[in-house]
Amino acid sequence: MQLNVILPGIYKNFLNASVLKLSVVETKATCDNCLRSRDKRFSYTYQSHLKCCTFHPYIPNFAVGALLTENLASPGLEKLKQKINSREFAFPVGVIAPFEYQFKFLAKEESDFGNDADLLCPYYDIDKNKCSVWQYRGVVCTSFYCRSDYGQDGLKFWAVLSDYLSYVEMALAEECLVQLDFSPRDLSDQLLYLNKLDFESSEAVQKTLAVEVDKKLWNGYENKIEFYQKCFAIIQKLDRNQFKEIIGSQGIELEKEVIDYAKRR
Repeated sequence: MQLNVILPGIYKNFLNASVLKLSVVETKATCDNCLRSRDKRFSYTYQSHLKCCTFHPYIPNFAVGALLTENLASPGLEKLKQKINSREFAFPVGVIAPFEYQFKFLAKEESDFGNDADLLCPYYDIDKNKCSVWQYRGVVCTSFYCRSDYGQDGLKFWAVLSDYLSYVEMALAEECLVQLDFSPRDLSDQLLYLNKLDFESSEAVQKTLAVEVDKKLWNGYENKIEFYQKCFAIIQKLDRNQFKEIIGSQGIELEKEVIDYAKRR
C-alpha cells in the first residue's frame, strides 16, 4: 500500500510523487483491528470501542470544505455542520477542539487515552466503530501508530511524516485565508485558540464562542459553509509549482526528510 492511498485525495495534485509512492504497509497496528486493545505487552491497553480515537482533531478549512462539498451522509458531517452553526470553535482557519475539550485532554492521566469515553472524537461513528470523516481526517489521525512493523525506525518515520503533513496542512489553510482577504494578524488571533496550554476557570468549561468574538474572527463572512467550500476550491486548483511556492524551502526540506526516513526503515 502506498501513502497516496491513506491521504486525502486532494494531496495527489501537488505532493511530491516520491512521497506519494512511499510504502506505508503496517500489519501490526490497524484501525479495523486495534492491536492495543488486545496486546497485553503494552503498559496499558485501549478499549476496543474507543481505540486511539480519544482525541479531537483539528480539521483545516479546506478539508472542512471538502466534506461539505462532497456532502456524503455521515455522523461526522452532521457533527461538523452542528459545530459550524453553533459557533463551536469553527474558525476560518478550520474547526478546532473547544477549550472545554482541550482542558480535559491536557488534564487526563496517561492511561485515560484509549479508555475515557468522554474524550472520544466527535466524528467517530459509534455504531460502525470507526471514523466517519476518514477521507479528510486530520494529520494526527493519519500518522499516529502505537507500533510499527519496522520498530523504532518505523515510528520515527511516522513522526517525521506527521511533522511534514502538519506543516503542509497549516500552510494550505493559511493560503486560503490570504486569498480570502485575511491578514496575518487575523490568522494570529485564530491560532491563539489552537493547542492552548493555560486556561482561565471560565475557559475550562467553554464550548462555544461568544457571538461578538465569532463575528470579529470571521472578518465579515456570514455564510461559513460557503466559505469553507471556497477554501476547498482554492486548494483543488493548486499544482506542484504553486504548492512548492506556498510551503517554501522549509517545507521542501521536511519533504526530503520524509523520503530519507522512509529509506531508513
